[in-house]
Amino acid sequence: MNLSIKKRDPYTTLAEIYDSVMQDVDYETWADYIDEIIMHHHPEARNLLELACGTGTMALSLEELGFFNITATDGAPEMVKAAQKKGNKVNSEVDFQVVDFLDIRLDKKFDVVFMVFDSVNYLHKKEEIEQLFSQVSSVLKNKGIFIFDFTTPRNSRQAIKVLNNNSRRVNAFTRFHRESTYNAKERIHTNRFHIEITDVAGSGKKEMIEETHHQKIYTFEEMSEITEKSEFNLLEAYDGFELKPAHDNSLRITMVLQ
Repeated sequence: MNLSIKKRDPYTTLAEIYDSVMQDVDYETWADYIDEIIMHHHPEARNLLELACGTGTMALSLEELGFFNITATDGAPEMVKAAQKKGNKVNSEVDFQVVDFLDIRLDKKFDVVFMVFDSVNYLHKKEEIEQLFSQVSSVLKNKGIFIFDFTTPRNSRQAIKVLNNNSRRVNAFTRFHRESTYNAKERIHTNRFHIEITDVAGSGKKEMIEETHHQKIYTFEEMSEITEKSEFNLLEAYDGFELKPAHDNSLRITMVLQ
């Protein structure tokens, strides 16, 4: 019997299986890289704000280093709920909150704001990135830094070879299938997830959920131009996960602004 497909907003149903989808990501090494950037550019920083924190793995990994007080936020309540659950299991003191990064309403300021795993690529217009910069500026302390990364067209061309038609069984009742495509003309990378649940809440009912994620892919030149017109100064643009200068062939670029 064919199941009707229920379409859901990004990071709703996916939140329940996100850690399985991302199980190949080395978050601890990534957290060490963010720590290295902080130590290089703002070694006295202690209070961190993460935007688009997902299920909280990065924040929890950074907390393990023992240096930082962390507030971690995401716009999807389902993702924050998953993060809070993980935090509770390890008695974490990370403050997980639901916050739209285009409308940051927090009553404190931070030494560092960071936003990783190409979350900025979900912003499809330069005006939205400008709005993000303005919101981040409003919660940064004097001399505070903003760290974010984005993926480039070269990354998308390579990634679809690995991500397209990727399937995985999460548990006895849930599996997902991902279709990953890249429109080089429009520079839109689309990930479409089909999530099959064979026993919904123990009822024995089956569901097929579809979530579609569209990311705008920027070149190094484009992001540099947007940054130059902002109130921030670009301290460095790094290539991949090293403290080496980014270049036109970089797959992932990490920007450090002040």
